[in-house]
Amino acid sequence: MGILVVVAGALFALLLPPAAYASRSYPTGEEADQKLHAIINNETNSIRGLIDHVSPHHDKASDANIIYFAYHGVATAPNGYYGFIGTMDVYGFPLSQGQGSAAAVWISDEGDGARSGLKNIMIGWDVLPDLYGDSKTHFYTKWTNDGYQSTGCFNTKCNGFVPEKGAAIAPGDVIDRVSSPKGAKRNLNLKIIKNGTSGDWLVHTGLDRDPQLIGRFPRSLFTGGFADKAVGVLFGGVAAAPLTNPAPMGSGYLPTDVKSAASISNIQLIDQDGRAWPVTGDLPKVETNPSAYAVSPIVNGQFFYGGHQQPPVVP
Repeated sequence: MGILVVVAGALFALLLPPAAYASRSYPTGEEADQKLHAIINNETNSIRGLIDHVSPHHDKASDANIIYFAYHGVATAPNGYYGFIGTMDVYGFPLSQGQGSAAAVWISDEGDGARSGLKNIMIGWDVLPDLYGDSKTHFYTKWTNDGYQSTGCFNTKCNGFVPEKGAAIAPGDVIDRVSSPKGAKRNLNLKIIKNGTSGDWLVHTGLDRDPQLIGRFPRSLFTGGFADKAVGVLFGGVAAAPLTNPAPMGSGYLPTDVKSAASISNIQLIDQDGRAWPVTGDLPKVETNPSAYAVSPIVNGQFFYGGHQQPPVVP
């Protein structure tokens, strides 16, 4: 954890043009680390609560170990974050009830640190039999304004995400063709940006193509600061399962095997003026069980992640 404190305070400089350095003040490394981990802790508790709701088959005796994270994140921008751009490999697995695996981008505001203060949007691909009734790979969205206590849901299971008419893909749709760890890749290209006029969070997605507008999260869904901007952006993998029946993350391969591991690439963060800044250096990471699930350093806007190998679905 010590390296996070040292690195986090200086990382946002990688995302700004040189002229911006002198005119902005930055939080200390300790402040940045506290912000990032407040989001992490709050998100962990909230996802546990959500899994209780959609995964009644999981082993409640192992709640403390059921969620595994491996991801990078930032929470150091003085003026907040207004979007994310990136590309994910898409994979599939024959999972059972009680298991789940996802690649995710979180755009978040942890509020006062209480679970009810968490406001976020989560987007990516997942395999979650308890939610969908199958073991197929799906494109998904998820949101909340209070840590999933009384607001928010997956996809369009409640009023929230507003689909764009004629969009090529919608939340909950199956992604039929997936990547092969040692072969051809299927890419999910994402762009999430705060609209400067309406204040809505606009979601753009493309499978093996440039992302197109597919819908929005209206500004009216959110209260407090998240109605205007995000405090943190996180991206990586999540696996959920009882201790006795672990699930794969990413492609199932640890990031030490760069030819087979899943990746997130072309990572860019969007500022208050709508400009996208490539992430050119490493960012703080979180690995809740690094011997099983891990992330590599970010190099040229790309990193590898995942683990706990399990034979994936053959494309």
